[in-house]
Amino acid sequence: MADLRLNGARGKVGAHSEDEGEHAEREPQQPQRPERELIERAQQGDHQAFEILLRRYQRRVLSLIARLLSRPAEVEDVAQQVFLKVYLALPRFDFRAAFSTWLYRVAVNECYDHLRRQRAQKSPGGSEIAVGELEELDRLAARPSRPADDPLRRLELRQTVEQLLRRLSPEDRVLLTLKEMEGFSTREIADLLKLKENTVKVRLFRVRKRLLEIHRRLRKRERGRGA
Repeated sequence: MADLRLNGARGKVGAHSEDEGEHAEREPQQPQRPERELIERAQQGDHQAFEILLRRYQRRVLSLIARLLSRPAEVEDVAQQVFLKVYLALPRFDFRAAFSTWLYRVAVNECYDHLRRQRAQKSPGGSEIAVGELEELDRLAARPSRPADDPLRRLELRQTVEQLLRRLSPEDRVLLTLKEMEGFSTREIADLLKLKENTVKVRLFRVRKRLLEIHRRLRKRERGRGA
């Protein structure tokens, strides 16, 4: 069986630099083989071909999983499951979809399952924002504005977004992350999730509305404190 270990991933999830990505996604000193050739060889049991495919997509898959889960300690375990499932299912891949679309679909579905298991372990009121979380969001939102390119400002915004995303259903969180944080188009998201494009647009509108309602609630609390 192919070696499914993630190259250099442990302890580095969420902190990939462009240089790391470039080294992870290309074979040094060798011309890139056509992807279809690698897939067909991997389907025939060529472990080296599969490992080349894994290296090409490892960084993007790790990034996707890290954004969906936002808990670095869980990312590598989920990624291992994703690549194991891809390895086992690869002989059935029929090229009707792009390999990247098929791979990301496996990753998204694994994240869905992981998020649903987490949600099932929470109390029935887990979808509501706890007082402590509201206070934390208030604290982040109320800090003096910094320039958009300020590293501290970017960190604050990321913390705020992650706090908000944790309050969404797994389905809504995946949808918004794919669109707003990973940059997929509505057409690509529709292909990934096997939905109609109009359905994706409607669901994106609804989840954005939900986040706006949370934002308004925070502003209302902030104004109440200042009264």
